[in-house]
Amino acid sequence: MDRIRELLENIPESPGVYLMKDKSGRIIYVGKAKVLKNRVRQYFQSPEEKDPKTKTLVSKINTIETIVTETEAEALILENTLIKLHKPRYNILLKDDKTYPYIRITTQELFPKIELTRTIKRDGSRYFGAYTKVSDARKSLEALRKIFPLRTCNRQIKEGDNQRPCLFYHIKLCSAPCAGLISSKDYNEIVKETYRFLEGRQDEVLNEMRKRMEAYAENLEFEKAASIRDKIKSITKITEKQLVLSTKFEDRDLCALVRDEINSLVIVLFVRNGKLMGKNVNFMEKTYNMSDEEVMEVFLTQFYGNGREIPPEILLTHYPASGELIEQWLKSVRGKSVNLSVPVRGDRKKQIDLAVKNAEEEFQKYRINYVSKQEDIETALDKLKEILELPDIPHRIEAYDISNTGNKGMVAGMVVFEDGIKKTSHYRKYEIKSINEQNDYACMQEVLYRRLKRLKEGDEDASFSERPDLILIDGGIGHVHAAEEVFAELGMSIPVAGMAKNDKHRTQRLVNDKIDIELKEEPELHFLIAAIQEEVHRYSLSFHKLKRKKLQKESILDEIEGIGPKRKKALLKKFGSVKRIREATVEELCSVKGISRKLAEEIKESLS
Repeated sequence: MDRIRELLENIPESPGVYLMKDKSGRIIYVGKAKVLKNRVRQYFQSPEEKDPKTKTLVSKINTIETIVTETEAEALILENTLIKLHKPRYNILLKDDKTYPYIRITTQELFPKIELTRTIKRDGSRYFGAYTKVSDARKSLEALRKIFPLRTCNRQIKEGDNQRPCLFYHIKLCSAPCAGLISSKDYNEIVKETYRFLEGRQDEVLNEMRKRMEAYAENLEFEKAASIRDKIKSITKITEKQLVLSTKFEDRDLCALVRDEINSLVIVLFVRNGKLMGKNVNFMEKTYNMSDEEVMEVFLTQFYGNGREIPPEILLTHYPASGELIEQWLKSVRGKSVNLSVPVRGDRKKQIDLAVKNAEEEFQKYRINYVSKQEDIETALDKLKEILELPDIPHRIEAYDISNTGNKGMVAGMVVFEDGIKKTSHYRKYEIKSINEQNDYACMQEVLYRRLKRLKEGDEDASFSERPDLILIDGGIGHVHAAEEVFAELGMSIPVAGMAKNDKHRTQRLVNDKIDIELKEEPELHFLIAAIQEEVHRYSLSFHKLKRKKLQKESILDEIEGIGPKRKKALLKKFGSVKRIREATVEELCSVKGISRKLAEEIKESLS
């Protein structure tokens, strides 16, 4: 307590951000404050009145670092950045926020391309979405390309290029700027029409198309007029399905919050040009210690701090804490003013009520799935803590598996589960570098040493900067002992257990020097451990198959005298695979740069 008192005395009375760390140095909470000293002190006052989550957080705090800012608005931006970077355990985080697909148009290029992406970058591109299902995004992209034939390739294209057009041109899904069949001026007119369509301004697009169709008809260019007529029909068909929420053609987002005693859900309906263009569903778990206003603030900063399009107006069910500050921040991001409001009557109230109805339906589905699954996971993690005598429920579990056949292509996989859920962005693959024999124990030691050394050295990669609360290894007590030798060498103490299988290769036991537990007696724990073991085995095996296939491809060509790296690369670039090289004629092989007739005949003989 004396140490905490000393920390509190040194905290400045300024706006800024505070970072709470546990004894391992891991950031477990990030917060902002108008006056840092006052805000941080509140965590340690009247501890008996705190909710369970805050009590647990306070008990884990070892050090507190602060970053002073000029204004509270700067603190808000910095807080959001640090939360996205470190994903602290006790901060509320949006679930699956980064996985939604967007349609991207690369505006920064002379001939912009259209494509799907899950990553938003500040590269000058325009982004439209997000789509809740990738299938919906693909269908939208397919429909768009039939109306607006934009390219999807990665070719570098200049004005007047004379490259060979691809199949998409011949099936009328691309206007072939690569072949010089359209100028950049005409191409970018198509791009602008695509923007307006995706922004919900279809009526503008239709009016201009009708004018062009009539002009072509008057000039007796009936084929061009018919082409535009077909596009008008396609656009009309799409727009008929869109719900019109306003005849005033506004652009706005509708954000509706619904919650229970534990979790929250915020749904966003995107209204563009008065039409409902799509929705986005966001889950926020364990918000029981937060007010509605605080939940909405956290949501807005994380949701719109991810590079999304920000409309001029956002309608809400709850006005956020620090609402004026949020408006200032949104204005700085958008470059124009943004109005936040909670409507109480009229059309705006009807629109937000529609968002609430959608949110309630989504939340009901979520609760049905969440409650049954979450209860089992929590039971399993509690049991894991009890069996392994861990100081706390394991938040981050890392699992490892070695995959090999003989001495070549030996690899390992690392998978991560946080609070019992897969954290696929933290998965990592390893090629075994220092072991030249089939020795699972030595391979496991190499992988663990490389992973934990990066942790010890303070690697900033999110997958390596977080300390595991538990390491699980696909194997028995021998693998556990091998891991413990690595921990000792690095001066680290991390709980570890082996996931042992029976003769039928099914998960059976959890073992280390202290325990040997039959998992079938603990159904929830058995399910969780089996899921982790199957996942790490799948992940490492898929990498091994890829590596082995690559080695097989390389070894066959490498054995042919006269085939070096350059010729091998040229052959594979031309034919795509060893199978197609084998099927090629001598004349076809000779067409590859550097392949003489004599060498082509040797290749045919060697691969026959």
